[in-house]
Amino acid sequence: MGFTKKTPDSAFSNFLDDAKKAVIGRAVKAFIYVGEACLKEARLNGNYTDRTGNLRNSIGYAVLFNGEVMEESAFANTKGGQNGKKHLDSLKKNYQNGIVLIVSTGMSYAAYVEARNYNVLTSSELLANKLVPQIMKQLGFEMK
Repeated sequence: MGFTKKTPDSAFSNFLDDAKKAVIGRAVKAFIYVGEACLKEARLNGNYTDRTGNLRNSIGYAVLFNGEVMEESAFANTKGGQNGKKHLDSLKKNYQNGIVLIVSTGMSYAAYVEARNYNVLTSSELLANKLVPQIMKQLGFEMK
């Protein structure tokens, strides 16, 4: 009594490809969620006086998968928004592998404001460092 294979060779390969796409899709959605949370945190809890609105408008995020933009925050049509978009675009070129979340501000004086003990992106970074491991663990990823 023998066994006869009835499943095409490609069926198992297709199953694995579909499973991989589903896992990557869940991870990308998680990173988008974290990006939105970081953006909200930075814009609502920045404890500096934004006289022109440029600094808050220049804050944004992007989620990339192997260099391809999966999601990106919208920027206001202001000087700050234009600078934020330009800076984020320049950062995206540096990340061509894996799933990446970039949260940035496009105004050159943001570091100066942070150095004066104000919160521009610090609380967003802390939030991302907390949320990413939690969410990835819930999705079944092993964090190192």
